[in-house]
Amino acid sequence: MGFKEAKEDGIKTRRNSETKETYYYPKCCECGKEVFTLSYIRGRKYTCKECRDKKYFSDKEKSVDRSNEAKDKKFENAIKRIEVAVDIDQFKKYETAIQAIRKNLYREGWFDSTEEIMVAIELVKNNIRARHQVKVNRYRADFVLPDLKIILEVDGHVFHTKETREREKVRDSILVLAFGSDYEVVRISDELINENITRLVPAINKIVDRRRKLRRDGQGQLPSWYSDRE
Repeated sequence: MGFKEAKEDGIKTRRNSETKETYYYPKCCECGKEVFTLSYIRGRKYTCKECRDKKYFSDKEKSVDRSNEAKDKKFENAIKRIEVAVDIDQFKKYETAIQAIRKNLYREGWFDSTEEIMVAIELVKNNIRARHQVKVNRYRADFVLPDLKIILEVDGHVFHTKETREREKVRDSILVLAFGSDYEVVRISDELINENITRLVPAINKIVDRRRKLRRDGQGQLPSWYSDRE
Protein backbone atom coordinates (compact mmCIF):
# COMPACT_ATOMS: atom_id res chain seq x y z
CA MET A 1 0.00 0.00 0.00
CA GLY A 2 1.40 3.39 -1.03
CA PHE A 3 4.41 2.06 -2.92
CA LYS A 4 3.97 4.52 -5.77
CA GLU A 5 3.53 7.47 -3.36
CA ALA A 6 6.54 6.32 -1.33
CA LYS A 7 8.75 6.29 -4.40
CA GLU A 8 7.47 9.71 -5.45
CA ASP A 9 8.10 11.10 -1.96
CA GLY A 10 11.60 9.64 -1.77
CA ILE A 11 10.73 7.22 1.05
CA LYS A 12 13.17 4.34 1.50
CA THR A 13 11.61 0.91 0.82
CA ARG A 14 12.71 -2.71 1.04
CA ARG A 15 11.00 -5.81 -0.32
CA ASN A 16 11.01 -9.08 1.64
CA SER A 17 11.87 -11.80 -0.88
CA GLU A 18 10.15 -14.52 1.19
CA THR A 19 6.88 -12.85 2.19
CA LYS A 20 6.79 -10.48 -0.79
CA GLU A 21 5.91 -7.68 1.64
CA THR A 22 7.20 -4.17 1.13
CA TYR A 23 8.72 -2.43 4.14
CA TYR A 24 8.65 1.34 4.33
CA TYR A 25 11.01 3.66 6.21
CA PRO A 26 9.54 7.19 6.39
CA LYS A 27 11.33 9.68 8.61
CA CYS A 28 10.17 10.56 12.12
CA CYS A 29 8.41 13.92 12.07
CA GLU A 30 10.18 14.85 15.33
CA CYS A 31 13.82 13.76 15.03
CA GLY A 32 14.19 12.64 11.39
CA LYS A 33 15.09 9.06 12.27
CA GLU A 34 13.80 6.35 9.88
CA VAL A 35 10.64 4.62 11.11
CA PHE A 36 9.78 1.06 10.10
CA THR A 37 6.19 0.51 8.90
CA LEU A 38 4.33 -2.02 6.77
CA SER A 39 2.37 0.63 4.93
CA TYR A 40 2.87 4.17 3.75
CA ILE A 41 0.18 6.83 3.61
CA ARG A 42 1.09 10.15 2.11
CA GLY A 43 0.51 13.03 4.54
CA ARG A 44 0.60 10.90 7.69
CA LYS A 45 3.07 11.97 10.37
CA TYR A 46 5.25 9.06 11.47
CA THR A 47 6.95 9.09 14.87
CA CYS A 48 9.72 6.80 16.13
CA LYS A 49 9.39 4.90 19.41
CA GLU A 50 11.86 7.13 21.24
CA CYS A 51 9.93 10.27 20.34
CA ARG A 52 6.58 8.61 21.19
CA ASP A 53 7.93 7.59 24.59
CA LYS A 54 9.34 11.07 25.16
CA LYS A 55 5.97 12.66 24.35
CA TYR A 56 4.10 10.12 26.51
CA PHE A 57 6.20 10.81 29.58
CA SER A 58 6.08 14.54 28.92
CA ASP A 59 2.28 14.46 28.66
CA LYS A 60 2.07 12.30 31.76
CA GLU A 61 4.24 14.73 33.69
CA LYS A 62 2.05 17.63 32.58
CA SER A 63 -1.04 15.67 33.66
CA VAL A 64 0.49 15.11 37.10
CA ASP A 65 1.33 18.80 37.33
CA ARG A 66 -2.27 19.71 36.51
CA SER A 67 -3.49 17.20 39.07
CA ASN A 68 -1.12 18.57 41.69
CA GLU A 69 -2.31 22.10 40.97
CA ALA A 70 -5.90 20.96 41.49
CA LYS A 71 -4.98 19.31 44.78
CA ASP A 72 -3.15 22.44 45.90
CA LYS A 73 -6.34 24.41 45.31
CA LYS A 74 -8.44 21.87 47.23
CA PHE A 75 -5.91 21.92 50.06
CA GLU A 76 -6.07 25.72 50.25
CA ASN A 77 -9.87 25.59 50.30
CA ALA A 78 -9.80 22.99 53.08
CA ILE A 79 -7.55 25.17 55.25
CA LYS A 80 -9.75 28.24 54.66
CA ARG A 81 -12.91 26.34 55.66
CA ILE A 82 -11.26 25.04 58.82
CA GLU A 83 -10.13 28.57 59.70
CA VAL A 84 -13.73 29.76 59.39
CA ALA A 85 -14.98 26.99 61.70
CA VAL A 86 -12.56 27.62 64.58
CA ASP A 87 -10.98 30.53 66.41
CA ILE A 88 -7.27 31.43 66.23
CA ASP A 89 -6.26 29.44 69.32
CA GLN A 90 -8.10 26.33 68.08
CA PHE A 91 -6.57 26.65 64.63
CA LYS A 92 -3.06 26.45 66.11
CA LYS A 93 -3.91 22.91 67.22
CA TYR A 94 -4.40 21.97 63.56
CA GLU A 95 -0.90 22.91 62.42
CA THR A 96 0.69 19.47 62.94
CA ALA A 97 -2.25 17.70 61.26
CA ILE A 98 -2.16 20.10 58.31
CA GLN A 99 1.54 19.44 57.76
CA ALA A 100 1.00 15.66 57.99
CA ILE A 101 -1.68 15.71 55.29
CA ARG A 102 0.38 18.12 53.17
CA LYS A 103 3.15 15.52 52.97
CA ASN A 104 0.72 12.95 51.52
CA LEU A 105 -1.32 15.30 49.37
CA TYR A 106 -0.02 14.09 46.00
CA ARG A 107 -0.38 10.36 46.59
CA GLU A 108 -2.10 8.80 43.59
CA GLY A 109 -5.81 8.22 44.15
CA TRP A 110 -5.90 10.19 47.40
CA PHE A 111 -7.85 13.32 48.29
CA ASP A 112 -10.27 13.68 45.39
CA SER A 113 -12.21 16.43 47.16
CA THR A 114 -11.74 19.34 49.53
CA GLU A 115 -14.00 17.53 51.99
CA GLU A 116 -11.78 14.44 52.04
CA ILE A 117 -8.80 16.66 52.88
CA MET A 118 -10.76 18.32 55.70
CA VAL A 119 -11.79 14.93 57.11
CA ALA A 120 -8.20 13.65 56.96
CA ILE A 121 -6.91 16.72 58.79
CA GLU A 122 -9.62 16.44 61.46
CA LEU A 123 -8.90 12.76 62.05
CA VAL A 124 -5.15 13.36 62.43
CA LYS A 125 -5.80 16.32 64.72
CA ASN A 126 -7.91 14.05 66.96
CA ASN A 127 -5.25 11.30 66.91
CA ILE A 128 -7.59 8.89 65.13
CA ARG A 129 -5.68 6.35 63.08
CA ALA A 130 -7.08 6.10 59.56
CA ARG A 131 -6.42 4.46 56.21
CA HIS A 132 -7.48 6.39 53.13
CA GLN A 133 -8.90 5.04 49.86
CA VAL A 134 -8.72 1.39 50.85
CA LYS A 135 -9.38 -0.92 47.90
CA VAL A 136 -11.79 -3.82 48.43
CA ASN A 137 -12.54 -5.81 45.27
CA ARG A 138 -13.82 -3.19 42.82
CA TYR A 139 -14.72 -0.72 45.54
CA ARG A 140 -12.78 1.80 47.59
CA ALA A 141 -13.56 2.89 51.13
CA ASP A 142 -12.94 6.61 51.69
CA PHE A 143 -11.56 6.09 55.20
CA VAL A 144 -11.14 3.03 57.40
CA LEU A 145 -10.72 3.72 61.14
CA PRO A 146 -9.41 0.39 62.48
CA ASP A 147 -9.34 1.35 66.17
CA LEU A 148 -12.98 2.46 66.06
CA LYS A 149 -14.10 -0.31 63.68
CA ILE A 150 -15.59 2.24 61.30
CA ILE A 151 -15.72 2.57 57.52
CA LEU A 152 -16.24 6.29 56.93
CA GLU A 153 -17.76 7.46 53.65
CA VAL A 154 -17.87 11.11 52.61
CA ASP A 155 -21.08 11.63 50.66
CA GLY A 156 -21.45 14.38 48.10
CA HIS A 157 -24.74 16.01 47.20
CA VAL A 158 -26.17 13.30 44.95
CA PHE A 159 -29.77 12.49 44.11
CA HIS A 160 -30.38 9.01 45.48
CA THR A 161 -32.90 6.82 43.74
CA LYS A 162 -34.12 3.49 45.04
CA GLU A 163 -31.75 1.79 42.61
CA THR A 164 -28.66 3.69 43.79
CA ARG A 165 -29.57 3.07 47.42
CA GLU A 166 -29.76 -0.66 46.74
CA ARG A 167 -26.33 -0.55 45.09
CA GLU A 168 -24.95 1.27 48.12
CA LYS A 169 -26.33 -1.44 50.41
CA VAL A 170 -24.59 -4.11 48.36
CA ARG A 171 -21.35 -2.11 48.41
CA ASP A 172 -21.56 -1.56 52.16
CA SER A 173 -22.20 -5.24 52.76
CA ILE A 174 -19.11 -6.17 50.75
CA LEU A 175 -17.00 -3.68 52.73
CA VAL A 176 -18.26 -4.98 56.08
CA LEU A 177 -17.70 -8.56 54.94
CA ALA A 178 -14.08 -7.65 54.06
CA PHE A 179 -13.26 -5.84 57.30
CA GLY A 180 -15.44 -7.77 59.76
CA SER A 181 -19.00 -7.87 61.07
CA ASP A 182 -18.05 -5.60 63.98
CA TYR A 183 -17.41 -2.72 61.56
CA GLU A 184 -20.01 -0.03 60.89
CA VAL A 185 -20.33 1.95 57.66
CA VAL A 186 -20.90 5.59 58.54
CA ARG A 187 -21.85 8.14 55.91
CA ILE A 188 -21.19 11.81 56.58
CA SER A 189 -22.45 14.43 54.15
CA ASP A 190 -20.05 17.00 52.73
CA GLU A 191 -22.63 19.58 53.84
CA LEU A 192 -21.98 18.71 57.49
CA ILE A 193 -18.23 18.76 56.90
CA ASN A 194 -18.34 22.22 55.33
CA GLU A 195 -20.71 23.62 57.94
CA ASN A 196 -18.39 22.81 60.83
CA ILE A 197 -15.62 20.24 60.56
CA THR A 198 -15.24 20.15 64.36
CA ARG A 199 -18.58 18.32 64.51
CA LEU A 200 -17.17 15.37 62.56
CA VAL A 201 -15.83 13.19 65.39
CA PRO A 202 -18.80 13.83 67.75
CA ALA A 203 -21.17 13.04 64.87
CA ILE A 204 -19.35 9.77 64.10
CA ASN A 205 -19.48 8.71 67.77
CA LYS A 206 -23.17 9.60 68.04
CA ILE A 207 -24.09 7.67 64.88
CA VAL A 208 -22.08 4.60 65.85
CA ASP A 209 -23.46 4.55 69.42
CA ARG A 210 -27.01 4.70 68.08
CA ARG A 211 -26.44 2.06 65.40
CA ARG A 212 -24.86 -0.36 67.84
CA LYS A 213 -27.70 0.12 70.33
CA LEU A 214 -30.24 -0.54 67.57
CA ARG A 215 -28.33 -3.66 66.56
CA ARG A 216 -28.33 -4.95 70.14
CA ASP A 217 -32.07 -4.38 70.37
CA GLY A 218 -32.64 -5.92 66.95
CA GLN A 219 -30.56 -9.07 67.42
CA GLY A 220 -27.76 -7.76 65.27
CA GLN A 221 -29.94 -6.16 62.60
CA LEU A 222 -30.83 -2.53 62.03
CA PRO A 223 -34.57 -1.82 61.83
CA SER A 224 -35.99 -1.34 58.34
CA TRP A 225 -36.95 2.27 59.08
CA TYR A 226 -33.40 3.27 59.92
CA SER A 227 -31.52 5.44 57.44
CA ASP A 228 -27.73 5.51 57.40
CA ARG A 229 -27.67 8.85 55.59
CA GLU A 230 -26.76 11.13 58.43
